[in-house]
Amino acid sequence: MGTRLLKTLLVMLAGLVGGYLAALGVGLAAFDVFEVSQFEGANAMGLLFFICPVAAVVGALVAGIWYWIVSGRRNPQTRAAPGTKAGIAWLAAAAVGGWLAGLMLQWLLAGRSYETYVVALAVSLSPWLGAMGLAAAAWWMQRRD
Repeated sequence: MGTRLLKTLLVMLAGLVGGYLAALGVGLAAFDVFEVSQFEGANAMGLLFFICPVAAVVGALVAGIWYWIVSGRRNPQTRAAPGTKAGIAWLAAAAVGGWLAGLMLQWLLAGRSYETYVVALAVSLSPWLGAMGLAAAAWWMQRRD
């Protein structure tokens, strides 16, 4: 019970951070596409201090409820083993999602100059790091307890 609760809290934390970053990315992209006026930064402050936190809380609740339901199943056939086709499909989907998140980060930070080589390297490798990180997280979540 304790590890299930701890894992649920970790998934909720990931949903919180992921929901905030997803809302921020979608909001900034929407501001750019729809050419929203940035007079005195009111729109950006609304995005950062209201829209993103609401999306983060909703993402955390959805992720926590989903993981609590999925982790409570007693039938071992309901979870995909890491070596099965379904497990490999989850790993591939997570890798694609990480790759796209890295490309979104590169798009958001395009045209900026960096003071250190390490930051520039991290931004340039962000699609690869995102793909490997999310695939590793998907593999870790599919492991049998």
